[in-house]
Amino acid sequence: MKGHRNRRMADFIQEEISQIVREELSDPELQEMITISKVEVTPDLRLARVFYQVHGGEEKEAAAARGFKRASSYIRKLLAGRMHTRFVPEIEFVIDKRSAEEERLEELFARIRHE
Repeated sequence: MKGHRNRRMADFIQEEISQIVREELSDPELQEMITISKVEVTPDLRLARVFYQVHGGEEKEAAAARGFKRASSYIRKLLAGRMHTRFVPEIEFVIDKRSAEEERLEELFARIRHE
C-alpha cells in the first residue's frame, strides 16, 4: 500500500512541477526546453528527487541547475498550495542523464552488431 501511495505522490509532484516550470517561472535560465522526466519520493515522503532533462547541451544544463537552485524554495511554496498533505517534501533537482547514456549504449550495441 505504501508503494502505491509513494507512486501517486511522485506522479502528482511531477505533473505539478512540470506545469510550474512551464507556466509560472520567469527565471531566464529555466526558459529552455526542460522536461521533468521522473520524480522519486523517499518512503517517509520527506524528500522528492526531481529528475529533469535539458535540451541543448551542457551549457544549458549548467544554467538550468543554477536556475533550479535559485527557484527550489519558490517551487516548493507553489507546490505546497496545491498539495493537500500535512507537509510538503523537500525538493532536490537532479539532472537526468539517462537519455545520453541510452544513446551511448545504443551506439555501442550497433558497433558490436556490425562487427
